[in-house]
Amino acid sequence: MNAVAPLSDAETSGGDGVPVVIFPHAGGSPRFFLHWTGAIPKARLFGVTYPGRDARLHERHRDNPHGDSLVGLARSIADDLATAGLAEAAPVLVGHSMGALVAYETAAALAARGARGIQVVVSGQNPPSHGVGTALHRDTDAKLIADIVRQNPASAELWQVPELRDMFLPAVREDYRLLETYACTGAVIPDIHVVFGDRDDEVDPVRIGEWNGFATQRRAPVRCAGGHFYLQAPDTQLPELISTICAGAGADVRAARGVCADV
Repeated sequence: MNAVAPLSDAETSGGDGVPVVIFPHAGGSPRFFLHWTGAIPKARLFGVTYPGRDARLHERHRDNPHGDSLVGLARSIADDLATAGLAEAAPVLVGHSMGALVAYETAAALAARGARGIQVVVSGQNPPSHGVGTALHRDTDAKLIADIVRQNPASAELWQVPELRDMFLPAVREDYRLLETYACTGAVIPDIHVVFGDRDDEVDPVRIGEWNGFATQRRAPVRCAGGHFYLQAPDTQLPELISTICAGAGADVRAARGVCADV
């Protein structure tokens, strides 16, 4: 099935708004971003559902037509964006954590096919040249869950329920595998906006600017208040920044309501 769908029923009548396509973190789904509904004027919100969850519960990454890898996932999503008529609509691709890398590679795949005007917002992720440096997808359930909870303490209660753990952990492990075995294509795309939390221990603030090596347009990274999951409901710092981009003032993203600041 198509991995890209309107974020909510409220988005199906969005009309002429700028398409904003959301790429979740490892183990995440578009449902995490439902509080963005209505928060970005002049936009139509779409969410990407990875294999192994929600409507794609019985699918696996190995089913991707372009290969069992993060790049293969991205190229498959590029197909779905084209099928949905979004590839030629100058979409804004927004990815958080692992989703940032998937969004970047999806933009690269679309650009290689001639799509123009695409902007990418990467949140909470080091540049592709950084490398993850872990192999937790091969480790025990306990160690994998510990890493998930370390990054998002709010998820701790979920992992204590055996039925939910059995349902969701296999998909998270597969996402980790794609992330930990990711081989960057090195593509240079037109425009990347980089955002991260000022208390995000997953991001190297010294190297975060290296994202500029993967874009034609050079921009200063933007720092928001919070940790790795600074964008969790009810926070709207990132939607406010995206609103500025959708309004055609991407170069002035730092000024969006004063919620974030240039590094």
